[in-house]
Amino acid sequence: MTKFSSIAEKNTIQSAFKKLSGAYGKILIVIDKKKTLLGLITIGDLRRAILAGFNLNDKIKKIYKRNVTYVFEDELNKKKLNKSNFTSNSLGDTTFYVPVIDKNKKVKDILPVEKILNILEANNSINNVYKKKLPKILIVGGAGFIGTVLTSKLLEKNYHVTILDKLIYDNKIIKNNFKNKKNFNFIFGDVCDINTQIKAIKDIDIVVYLAEIVGDPACSAKPEDALKTNYLSVLSFANLCSYLAIEKYIYTSSCSVYGLDKNNDLLNENSNLNPVSHYARIKIMSEKALLTSANNYFKPTILRLGTVFGPSKRMRFDLVVNTMSKFAYFKNKIDVYGGTQLRPNIHVDDVADGIISIIKAKKKDVENEIFNLSNDKLNLKIIEIAKKIKKTFKNANLNIIEASPDNRNYKVNSSKIRNKIGFVANKSIESALKEIKNIFKFKKIKNPDNKKYNNFLSLK
Repeated sequence: MTKFSSIAEKNTIQSAFKKLSGAYGKILIVIDKKKTLLGLITIGDLRRAILAGFNLNDKIKKIYKRNVTYVFEDELNKKKLNKSNFTSNSLGDTTFYVPVIDKNKKVKDILPVEKILNILEANNSINNVYKKKLPKILIVGGAGFIGTVLTSKLLEKNYHVTILDKLIYDNKIIKNNFKNKKNFNFIFGDVCDINTQIKAIKDIDIVVYLAEIVGDPACSAKPEDALKTNYLSVLSFANLCSYLAIEKYIYTSSCSVYGLDKNNDLLNENSNLNPVSHYARIKIMSEKALLTSANNYFKPTILRLGTVFGPSKRMRFDLVVNTMSKFAYFKNKIDVYGGTQLRPNIHVDDVADGIISIIKAKKKDVENEIFNLSNDKLNLKIIEIAKKIKKTFKNANLNIIEASPDNRNYKVNSSKIRNKIGFVANKSIESALKEIKNIFKFKKIKNPDNKKYNNFLSLK
């Protein structure tokens, strides 16, 4: 018998939230004093009720579903359903578990839909229509460099994906890459707007927050916008997700919070932070605000990303590896300023896969946690990166310029995410260089100097 939670219709929405505790896919059985099935309620029902104007002290009697899927115990044992309400039409988007009842409608058990199908050994319309349902993902800032890669991977795995983005870099990116894609939804809007936040969060189970003005130059160009987008909207949206008991809130921070480490230590998530830029300082503020906001219903996960490289549907040529590759191919030169600065690096595919590993991980392993997300084999000096690029673009001249406008220096350890959930970043810089070279060679990008490939120039 499966352990299940039940509730009386006189109980409040708040008590229902506590019983479900944000657990994705679970149901709460609504019963009377005789344990007779009255209906059921899901975490999605509770969220929709709050958005519709109900408060936490309202009774669930006002919102629970009366017309629900169920099977009779004796019919299930006989593997023949007649009176049971278990059809392809009765299986809604949030139906994962189904009550098993006796002839008096007393709840005896609840079972996963897959198990019922296995018991029935049914080769019918239910089997054909029902597929194991996955959580619905909202990617805030999903039209960007990381977001478009992540979206593609999630759609390939049959997740329902909604992107919220205001398309400040490329207003055709969605139309050209995701139009008419199955399980995909796009909301054009600014996450800084509360009404847009409420519109986007409906029917969502997991939030991946990527929206930001990225990088030191871009933040310096628009400091007020950076504060609004990178901090205030992060906090307000987190508060909304907390109120609605969103299962997971995944926030991408940056390893630039470590800033300048003069000792060249291998830094972990507990190492001292020493930001040297406006961008990094806002990241630290956001991290602290999110963890301070944590409660029984809201337990965020923070990913500190290394310097990202590689190809994307929304390409960027203002990142170290990608920038050097562009100049190596089109200008036959690789300019290195200083060169001794250390950086952690990670392929954009690995970033997307790392986020997916958090989505799939057990909540207890990732909630209220900070993880470095980088490739431990790619803690490299800038000059070492340049030499790798030189090997791929053999005609390029390597020019070392002693002055360095960027004094960040740090290397990081990503063993925590490996030990907790088994994720390891493994894509090399060499593999990315081959991909980028082919993009240039086959003219997939004809004008890499277009400002849409550069965050700073787009915002300037």
